[in-house]
Amino acid sequence: MLDMEADVREISRSYISSELPSSRSISIAKMRWKILAKALQEGRVQDLDVVPGSVRQFSTFGLVRMISLRENEACDPEGRWYECSCSEDAHFRLHIRILSNKVTVDELMGFDNTGNVCIWPSEEVLAYYCMKNKEAFERKSVCELGGGMTCLSGFAVAATGGAKEVFLTDGNMRSVKNVQVIVERNSSRFNKTRVISRLLRWDEEEDLQHLKQRFDYVVCADCMYFDSGRILLINTIWKIIKDTGLAVVLAPTRGNSFQKFVDEAQQKFHIEKLMIYDIHLWDLHIKLKKKKPDLYDENLHYPQMLLLRKL
Repeated sequence: MLDMEADVREISRSYISSELPSSRSISIAKMRWKILAKALQEGRVQDLDVVPGSVRQFSTFGLVRMISLRENEACDPEGRWYECSCSEDAHFRLHIRILSNKVTVDELMGFDNTGNVCIWPSEEVLAYYCMKNKEAFERKSVCELGGGMTCLSGFAVAATGGAKEVFLTDGNMRSVKNVQVIVERNSSRFNKTRVISRLLRWDEEEDLQHLKQRFDYVVCADCMYFDSGRILLINTIWKIIKDTGLAVVLAPTRGNSFQKFVDEAQQKFHIEKLMIYDIHLWDLHIKLKKKKPDLYDENLHYPQMLLLRKL
C-alpha cells in the first residue's frame, strides 16, 4: 500500500548492526506529573526545559522550527502565535498558536491531556515524518488522534500531502477550539484538502459516529502513556480505520508503556515495530546520546514507530 513502508524497512535493514537503545528503570509517572504540577503552580511551562531531572530538559530534535511572530507584542490572552517551518519542505509555512501556559486541573483531567501543556518531541518527529512522506497521503482520508493543542502532524499532512480530508482530533475541548482557530488562520494553505477540527473522546461512542472505517491513515504521537487510555486508543484506531488502512503511531519507550501497547494492540492488528525509520533522525539520535547524555534520554525522548494494520 505504501512506498513509505518499504523505505522504513530498508532503513531498518541497513542499520541493523547499529547500536540500539536499552531501557532503564525510572519513575516516569513522577517525572511527568512533576511537570504538570509545576505548570499549574507557576504557569511557566517554558521554564520546565531547564528543571534538573525533568523530561522537558530535552524538548526538540530541531526538525521543525517555530519562530515567534511580531504580533505577539500585542496582548493575546489565549496564547502566542508562531511561524512553523521545516527544512524538509521549503514551501511549508503555517501559523501555529501555542496556548497560554496557565493550565487548570480540569483541563488536564481525562485521557493524556499533556498535549495542552507543550509540544513533545514525538509530535515534532511525526510532523516531520509526514512531510517527508507526503506522497503517501495524496487523495486519502487522514485522521490525527490525540493531537493536543496544535495537531502538528495533521496540519503537516493538510498543508503538504494533497489529502482529500484531514480530521484534527483531541479529547480536550480547549485543544479543539485552539486547533479550529489555527485552521481558520491557515485556510488558504490547504489547497483542496478539507480540514476539520473535532472533539473525539475515545470512550464516547457518540463521538465515533460517522467516522467508522472512514480513514485510510490514522496518525498518532505520544498517546499511549496512561494505562487507562491504551485499550481505548487501540479500539478507536480499529473502529475508524478502513480494513485496508494503516495507522502510524510514534511514542518513546517510557519504561514498559510502549511494550504494553504493543502487547494489547496485537490482538486486533498486524504490527511492525521500527526503531530506525528515518536516517537523518537516527543520526541525530546517536549524536545526542553521545554529546548530551545529561539532557537526552532515549527511553523518554526517542520515538519508536508502530505500523498497524487490521488482522
